[in-house]
Amino acid sequence: MLSNLNIQHRSYPHTISMSQPGAQRIPQINLSHSILSGGNFIQNNQTYTVRNGERAGYARLSENVAAAALHDSGHVVDPPRCHPNTRMTIIQTVIDWASSATLDEEVNQKPILWLKGGAGAGKSAIARSVAERGSKEGLLLGTFFFGAGDATRNHVGRLVSTLSYQICRVLPELREMVTSLIEDDPLIFSRSLTAQFTDLIIRPLSTILANHSGTTQIPRLIIIDGLDECSANVDSQRDLLFTLQEVVTSTTHLRFLVCSRPESHLNSAFSSPRMATISYKIFLDDDYSAREDIQLYLEDKFREIKDGHPFKHKLPTMWPEPGVISNLAYKSSGQFIYAATVVRYIQSPRHRPDQRLDAILNLRPPFKDLPFTELDALYRHIISKVDDPSTVLDILAFPVLYGRFDVVDVEKILQLEEGDVEVILADLQSLVTIGSNMVKFLHKSLEDFLCDSQRAGELYRDYSAVRGQHSTRLISMVSTTFSE
Repeated sequence: MLSNLNIQHRSYPHTISMSQPGAQRIPQINLSHSILSGGNFIQNNQTYTVRNGERAGYARLSENVAAAALHDSGHVVDPPRCHPNTRMTIIQTVIDWASSATLDEEVNQKPILWLKGGAGAGKSAIARSVAERGSKEGLLLGTFFFGAGDATRNHVGRLVSTLSYQICRVLPELREMVTSLIEDDPLIFSRSLTAQFTDLIIRPLSTILANHSGTTQIPRLIIIDGLDECSANVDSQRDLLFTLQEVVTSTTHLRFLVCSRPESHLNSAFSSPRMATISYKIFLDDDYSAREDIQLYLEDKFREIKDGHPFKHKLPTMWPEPGVISNLAYKSSGQFIYAATVVRYIQSPRHRPDQRLDAILNLRPPFKDLPFTELDALYRHIISKVDDPSTVLDILAFPVLYGRFDVVDVEKILQLEEGDVEVILADLQSLVTIGSNMVKFLHKSLEDFLCDSQRAGELYRDYSAVRGQHSTRLISMVSTTFSE
């Protein structure tokens, strides 16, 4: 045990660095006037606890990091990224906004950008690609990728600590300040989101900004992806948004890119007076058509299969046939998840790609592993989360059976009150939309799913019987009208 041992000695450097593997730059601690006692060291009359070579405060910060939430995490297998030369317009738009380089001055003034899109639209891939480019260009402060199935990142508990950890790595001069703040308030990680943002991000960052006089740009972009996957409680998602509003009110430096599905409660929150004036919205399905990008992705992937698949010698000379790729791009409805699912199925090294493609196109019976298992699981999850799945399926039967059908007539046939359809479908805004008073699928593959008993499982309806029920109800409605 070392007790009251003065470290000054000419055979040792007066300044030593306490670091951990992988750190970018570690603040140095001058021990020339310090005393090391057990697991503590005393400097300038302040006693600090050291754990495994780190200040206790920084060690506690590290312990509260959700490693899988980082954009470059090794915990996530095959994380989604944009295919080369795709999504270039949307990525550039976000980069321009993050660096205040967009020509639209009104957009430049918005500190929060909401990137919303239907299920499988490629939001996470875009967010990850923006993060990688932003990191290279010195724009990125931190990221947090929520994941519903991961207990370390399906809640807000580790959000601020994970962001603070990343900021300390990007701006090493913040590290000692954040460390001291944690040591002064050991319960900081159990306090409110606002308190955590204030103490672990805003206060130290404000100090850096106040003392910054150089021409070097200080990074400002924070990416929060998958907000709709944060907890099953929608209140926590809204609370996080309103916390971000308070943060950008406290400092003009930070910019938040928030990515999620267009869930009804999030639409409501972003439309509220406190959020509307500070947020800019991009809806992938409306603002940026992805069909050309999906076509390019499919062409590249089919070329890779033809060049490198183990059974490439079994492929017909003209494979795929003309128009097949265009048809697949059309059926994707702007959703990259459909195209990616098709590619993963076809490129299986244990099967002939041409036979797998025929199964996709329903030209032959499916293999034991069904083509759209991942996509079907997504549809099933979203539909099962609504309050009344049975009535939802009753409503979706109309676009399945008849295509265009007036919402008012749907409500009459199903004996619903006026306006009920819009309310009942509010939680399905990532799959369907109501336009021109018609219910419309955002995914063309959703209809295929609902019509296939093997794929839909408990969500399947016998649509021949449903059509008969509609006819019976219409006859009853007409008879009642004439009898009156």
